Amino acid sequence: MEVIPDEKEVALDAIPLAVTSPNIVDWKIHKERKKSYYQIIRVDGSSKMYLVFSHMLKSFDREDLETLYKLVKAKYGSTRPVEDLDLVLYGDLKTMFEPRVRDNVWKNQSDYRVLD
Repeated sequence: MEVIPDEKEVALDAIPLAVTSPNIVDWKIHKERKKSYYQIIRVDGSSKMYLVFSHMLKSFDREDLETLYKLVKAKYGSTRPVEDLDLVLYGDLKTMFEPRVRDNVWKNQSDYRVLD
């Protein structure tokens, strides 16, 4: 251990202990034969495909979900999606971020507090 007086400038080389994943920049619906996948594209150019929305939720953090919701909302802000998976993604994200107390999904959540 070395004591450094206040007058000297100190530079530190630090390695972060936790690295956050790159932000999401786009998504696509990828169809392969009879199956459709959500393809999530990140800033660094990497992408990953998800067959089910719930699998996507398990690997996303809050920031990823908020970014994806903003992208989907920007694309479908004034219109409704036509494709099946786009409609499901839009509906699920809207339910997560814009809860309506009158919806059946929220009425059945008696153990949870509904946030407005």
